[in-house]
Amino acid sequence: MNFKKKIFLLICLIVCLFSMAIYASDVNHTDFNSDFNKSHFQCCSFAIQEENQTVFAFRQDAEGTGDGVAIHNDKVNGIDAIVQEIDAPGYHFIHAIVTEDGWVAGHGGDSSNESDTMALEDIAFEMLSSKNISSDSLGKIQKIFNKYGYGHFFIKAPDGSYGAVYNETFLMGELRPGEFLVIPNEYSGFSGGNYTNYSTDPVDAIVEISSYEDSGWNRRNLYSYDYKLHDADEGQKYGVDVYVTNDNGQNVGLNTSEIVTYCYFNDKLYPASEIPENPDKLQIGTQIFENESMDFIFELVSRLDKVLVNSNSSYPIGK
Repeated sequence: MNFKKKIFLLICLIVCLFSMAIYASDVNHTDFNSDFNKSHFQCCSFAIQEENQTVFAFRQDAEGTGDGVAIHNDKVNGIDAIVQEIDAPGYHFIHAIVTEDGWVAGHGGDSSNESDTMALEDIAFEMLSSKNISSDSLGKIQKIFNKYGYGHFFIKAPDGSYGAVYNETFLMGELRPGEFLVIPNEYSGFSGGNYTNYSTDPVDAIVEISSYEDSGWNRRNLYSYDYKLHDADEGQKYGVDVYVTNDNGQNVGLNTSEIVTYCYFNDKLYPASEIPENPDKLQIGTQIFENESMDFIFELVSRLDKVLVNSNSSYPIGK
């Protein structure tokens, strides 16, 4: 091969390698920041149904700002509840609510418009107060999500009846004892199954289920709420054990352990350095409710033999 041909082939090889490098760089950048993947910067809710028990969890997947969360006892339309919200001055966004009578609600999505956030919460509070998951209320929340193209809202009664809302649709169904749901910010990831495939302990199971759910890229803190009977001085009362886990991304091929943030439980600070990595968890507090209606709860539990609505729509989560 003469010298000119060698030079020509060398130039062609350099151009090809340079083009491949640019192409690879562009693909990685586009995949990470495109509108199609914007839910990767957001959050996910999880729910497990058991007899006389609900385990609910919320994972933070939003881009890190350094802000943690404040978990505290509060009143929701006169109902005693545990509330999880972003801890940032002048900023309002509630992630999760667990009420004294065993209702749970979770909300993830765009938080830039406070008036829309407040409107959604008003609808949620009305359902929690009336103890009625209505298609009309879920439809109103769907219209809010229509503005943003993604997001999720979830609400569940103690008997397993639930509503889930996305910008495309909303669903109403019922969880039976032993079943779980995963509710990310895109309807395509809505899924469920039997939690005992992960662990016989429902709190350990929800931590593991979250670790294999792969919609979130900026995976930080998972907060788990175990609503069940507790021994108290006056006998057994319902309460919530609260746990936190650093979802480090290891089970979905990511390494996000360094972006874990702090949290408060009723004004007690838990710094990021104290939060253990998946699959471990740290119990940060317990809230015993004094005014829950036991008769109402047992009446709801007695209805747990209903057939799960939309049971054929569940999607398995890899393990």
